[in-house]
Amino acid sequence: MSTSWVSPFSLPGIWLKGNLHTHTTRSDGLYSPEKAMAWYNEQGYDFVALTDHWVHASGRTWEDGILSISGAELHGRGYHMLTLGITEVPDRTLEHDPITLARLINEQGGLAYIAHPYWTGQTSAEIATIPGIAGIEVYNAVCEAMVGLGHARVHWDELLAQGMRLYGLAVDDSHWRHDTQGIGYVMVRAERADEASILEALRQGHFYSSTGPRIDDMRLVRDADGRLSLRVRCSPCRHITFYACGPLGRRFTAPEGRSLDGAEYPLREEQVYLRVECQDDAGRTAWSNPIYIADLDMAR
Repeated sequence: MSTSWVSPFSLPGIWLKGNLHTHTTRSDGLYSPEKAMAWYNEQGYDFVALTDHWVHASGRTWEDGILSISGAELHGRGYHMLTLGITEVPDRTLEHDPITLARLINEQGGLAYIAHPYWTGQTSAEIATIPGIAGIEVYNAVCEAMVGLGHARVHWDELLAQGMRLYGLAVDDSHWRHDTQGIGYVMVRAERADEASILEALRQGHFYSSTGPRIDDMRLVRDADGRLSLRVRCSPCRHITFYACGPLGRRFTAPEGRSLDGAEYPLREEQVYLRVECQDDAGRTAWSNPIYIADLDMAR
């Protein structure tokens, strides 16, 4: 089976749990960096990005081995940008120019993501004008808790349908005042537990995001007629939904009183992409990253 898509579940390495959007007393958070890192360490996290507003935080290993990833949150009128793997924060006089900021982040070898676009009021059409972004926050816990604007599924799907290649992050965006810490996180398949390996895994899309459910496997399979399908396995869920361009996906729902731990759905060229959401009985969700149909050998 010839394909340029690589399932993170097929890779050697380790799974690492992390939060990529966190605030401290260095900007508008209530916890110091030390207290924030200690909290995540106690909750079993492997890494955290400290992303205070226009304040650069260097990556380092903290007490008990938890890692911090270098980053910052940049913003201007009509957008917020989460940045990871950076060596310095760009000049704030550029806050009116997200296109230039994204370019500068990439030139540093960093990653730029659009943060909480639904809360910001940023449309998918506006996001599409910014080249060089690695993805968007598909879920932001603090924006959901404050005003119910934490989801960006529609933004993501509209951009993917246009052919943009973007990964989706779930984050808690903790400021330590809305009880959102620990709600949104990523599970990264990295070669090693260090900053460089985690950033490379993020760059390659070798992760999934979640507010609770677990994705155990994703792989391509062919049926008896040679048709290519995507198969997913997950922790017990109520719904497993395959999203594609427009109405070309499908939702699988467990019978009353039962749960699903997997599903399979055929791939077709007109879908453009396929991604999966697994939702449990409590409404918590896990999001896979998209598979791009153009990268697959669809021939039987």
